[in-house]
Amino acid sequence: MYVSMTGFGRATDEREWGKMTLELSSVNHRYQDINVRLPRELASLEPWFHNRLRGVFRRGKLNARLEITWAASAVAASINSEVLLNYYEKISEVRGLVGVEGDISIGDLVNLPGVLDAFGRGAIRDEAMEILSELVEKAASNWNLMRREEGGHLREAIDGHIADAECGMSRIASLWQGARDAAFESMTARVTAALESVGLSADESRFAQEAVIFADRWDISEEIDRMASHIAKFRETGDARDSEGRKLDFLVQEMNREANTINSKTANAEIRWITVEVKSSIERIREQVQNLE
Repeated sequence: MYVSMTGFGRATDEREWGKMTLELSSVNHRYQDINVRLPRELASLEPWFHNRLRGVFRRGKLNARLEITWAASAVAASINSEVLLNYYEKISEVRGLVGVEGDISIGDLVNLPGVLDAFGRGAIRDEAMEILSELVEKAASNWNLMRREEGGHLREAIDGHIADAECGMSRIASLWQGARDAAFESMTARVTAALESVGLSADESRFAQEAVIFADRWDISEEIDRMASHIAKFRETGDARDSEGRKLDFLVQEMNREANTINSKTANAEIRWITVEVKSSIERIREQVQNLE
């Protein structure tokens, strides 16, 4: 399965006392990173959100934001008169001590901590707490749906690039048999001519041994086989139940390694050019794979 690290999800719940909205958005990240923004009234619940969200994804940078729009009746009922009067008395006392004159604004007092508490009424707090789990579940479901859809689009692109790379390797494999024989015959002719020019003759058995050792340095048969194995494993990993972005990224690195080795070993111009095309396809795969969870 292909699941993108990029996505967005929202869930809302509206009651008589107000509306709660939870938004989840994510971008690429090498590890799992969670950032939670909560209203002041729910700041103490940040660890709870971290624990709930940690289990809904594997890696990426997830931003969670909860907003509460309170109804006028809920806000008015949540003013803590006792705290407000305590602030008023203390401020009046301090103003008298320092000799500051002027009226104390109620508007300034209600913004002080503890005066305007939207959860001042237990019934509202209990009801809000009950729906938080449902909000997280709905927002996460919408968020994961978008990530899977985006993963499907990524898969279409990656499958096309994998097919291009595989096609290029098939062309290289078909060309390599003839290129290898031609290179071996060319090497044999050059060495024989060099020996004859100085009046020497080649010992056939010794020459064959050295030729085999030398040929191994430019033989790309193993690289061709390993590339085919990497491509097969890449497809198998992509079909797994879970998104395996890290494994796919590793396999892309191995495919790129094989392509680089082929390019450095062979002197055949056509094979080298096809290898450049294969490397280009692998680079496009790498760019897309880095978006996967």
